[in-house]
Amino acid sequence: MDLANAIDAAVRAADTALANEMQTLDGQPAGPHLQRLRDGLLAMRRRGTVGADELRALIRDVATWAPEDDVSLLGALGVIARAGGGGQRAAQ
Repeated sequence: MDLANAIDAAVRAADTALANEMQTLDGQPAGPHLQRLRDGLLAMRRRGTVGADELRALIRDVATWAPEDDVSLLGALGVIARAGGGGQRAAQ
């Protein structure tokens, strides 16, 4: 999967989590976290790049609040990393 498609898939994962009203680890609504994640992913998509430090920070942030039994968001971010996130340009 190329970087642009990986970012798009991560946005879809965030949208699905929003639609399913995902809860955080502590049982609170994850909506604000998911919206921030979605906004960050869309900014990466617009820029066409994903910085390694930015991606690491995003993964660490999601790991602090995402439910342990749902790894869909972390998995989607992992796909971005495997697709070359960390300095690569996404196809426009």
